[in-house]
Amino acid sequence: MKILIALGAALSLAACASPYVATPYDRTASQVRSIAVVDDSAPENSIAYEVASVGRNFGLIGAIVDAGIQAERQAAVNRALDGTAFDGETVFERQLAAALAREGYEVNVMTDTPRAKQAFLVAYPTADGVVDAYLDVVIAHHGYLSAGAFRPFRPSAAAQVRLVSAADPTRVLMDNRIVYNGMTTADAGVITLTPNPDYEFENREALLADPVKMAAGIEDALNQIADTTAQLLR
Repeated sequence: MKILIALGAALSLAACASPYVATPYDRTASQVRSIAVVDDSAPENSIAYEVASVGRNFGLIGAIVDAGIQAERQAAVNRALDGTAFDGETVFERQLAAALAREGYEVNVMTDTPRAKQAFLVAYPTADGVVDAYLDVVIAHHGYLSAGAFRPFRPSAAAQVRLVSAADPTRVLMDNRIVYNGMTTADAGVITLTPNPDYEFENREALLADPVKMAAGIEDALNQIADTTAQLLR
């Protein structure tokens, strides 16, 4: 049951009772030229989740059995990905840095900034006069989702991206949520991206049979979120 609860929270990006309101970026007013990207942004493991699974329709026992099936599938997917040397965090941060550079920013990716996974940094480094803003990203999940039994698996990822002033980290310059194939009704203001059909798998067996393509699908999802983040800072 904990697996189901945790994933539900991740898919909703920790939605709270009050409606989500994005903070749009004003490049002229912000005067940001140099951005430091906070590292340690992504969960270590990918998901492989069936949203409307049959077992959940059979009460508590069904939910417990379903949680076991979901966990076993996820474990199998991550074992397969281990053989490809896939690293979602490195993929995302490399693409994000490159996309920001194309938008004209000076960019560096911070290292050794430990934080709780799926949480923004609690305290930002003291301003050094070199970095104008910190780009903090929380990747809620990455991996594959299926709408239900006998439905295909497609790549999925979700992130909340936040730019804060280095001089005053309480000043949020941009805040947005980006969901790539979330399979849930998105709150107003959330940016939704459509999954690439080239990385669709008919079922679990097909997913596990081609780890290279599976990794490429997740990489494509993360790259699209990174590119969208940079576009928000134009």
